[in-house]
Amino acid sequence: MSEFRLLGPVTVCDTAGGVIAPSGPKQRALLATLVLHAGQLLSVDRLVEELWGSAPPVNASNALQAHVARLRRLLPAPGHEWISTLPTGYLLAPGRASTDVARFTRLSGQGRAALPHDPGQAAQLLQRALSLWRGPALQDSRHGPLCTAEADRLEEQRLTALEALYEASLQCGRSTGITAGLERLSADHPLRERFYDLLMLALYRGGRQAEALGVYERARRHLITTLGIEPGPALRARLEAILNHCPTLTPPPHQTPPPSPSPSPSLHQHPSPTGRSHPSGPGRPPGPARSRGDRTDPMALPAPACAADPPALSPLTGPAASATSAGMTGPVASAGLTGPGASAGLMGPGASVGVPAGSPGGAGLVAPAAGAGCSDLTGSAGPTGSVDLTDLGGSAGFADPAGVAGSADLAGELAHLRARIEELARDQQDLLRRIQRDQAVH
Repeated sequence: MSEFRLLGPVTVCDTAGGVIAPSGPKQRALLATLVLHAGQLLSVDRLVEELWGSAPPVNASNALQAHVARLRRLLPAPGHEWISTLPTGYLLAPGRASTDVARFTRLSGQGRAALPHDPGQAAQLLQRALSLWRGPALQDSRHGPLCTAEADRLEEQRLTALEALYEASLQCGRSTGITAGLERLSADHPLRERFYDLLMLALYRGGRQAEALGVYERARRHLITTLGIEPGPALRARLEAILNHCPTLTPPPHQTPPPSPSPSPSLHQHPSPTGRSHPSGPGRPPGPARSRGDRTDPMALPAPACAADPPALSPLTGPAASATSAGMTGPVASAGLTGPGASAGLMGPGASVGVPAGSPGGAGLVAPAAGAGCSDLTGSAGPTGSVDLTDLGGSAGFADPAGVAGSADLAGELAHLRARIEELARDQQDLLRRIQRDQAVH
């Protein structure tokens, strides 16, 4: 059975498995328009507008007729009249042919329906649906309003399916292997709050609470700068849950992992549906730091294995206390507050954070160095709630169980961690100041 493929370059797959590709952009746009409205009469005027817009050729109807004739010769299955000429326009009769759009819609709908009760099966269905994409929908065929509107609609469905796939992976207990993909998606679609929400949850479950809080602040800054609005209720609720260490954030019980499907192609091999690529560069928002074991392709779809991974702890440990709220170990513990109005006490050598009573953000704020294994970090907060870190210049005091502290690799790692600690300290200072300002207003 023949199949029209629109999720990428517009092609036709014949019954023998061969792929037929129209030769020019006008041919592809015409075929895409007829397939999208299969069984419907399309007038000559609509097709002319779709192909040439506001600057049609002098003999537009004759040029359209010539394109239709070439398509008729190109389409497979002799004996079946694909395109009929009617007095006012043209109609494509699909017969028994299918489309990859219909398959994607069916599989993604089944996946979303299975998500509440069987996330493993949902992940499989969603991954199968997303594997049908070979590039941006209707690639090189978006000349007129019909194809443009349909490509935008399909892209929205793809992003919705991606959100459901990452949610299914988190429900299956996976968190450490999907953060890179969520970082890329949140950077490529910075106004889509759901990707920030899922990234915050994945980071929190991986023991990276400070980075999860940084993701919220990054989302908030972008929304205020771009749209002049604060994050929505769902993202604010996720922030409060992380600050208060809500039990609902913990990974679900172990489930039986489903078979891993074949890997799907990455859409980042192609330009975006708007014709803009998404390279990494100074213009894109900075994402949270990745761990060494999290170097997956940011847009490669995660295998929906439902084995519940344990929270990833920092590999650097110190001799004293554990930072229980951040899920990391080290001599400087993070705040263990459970409600508004309490002040954060960082149980480390001389470190404390004072947040005025009633502060909604005072609960569970992590010391920037908590979990990094840094034993020489001390600091305090004044009445404004800002953190003053006073000993970032001395010896870092990282544990050296392998006895290779003098190696160049370890020195590089230590320098990277020092820079990250300073960055997290700045982010936390900004967050505490904002909490103070918000409370003063209210």
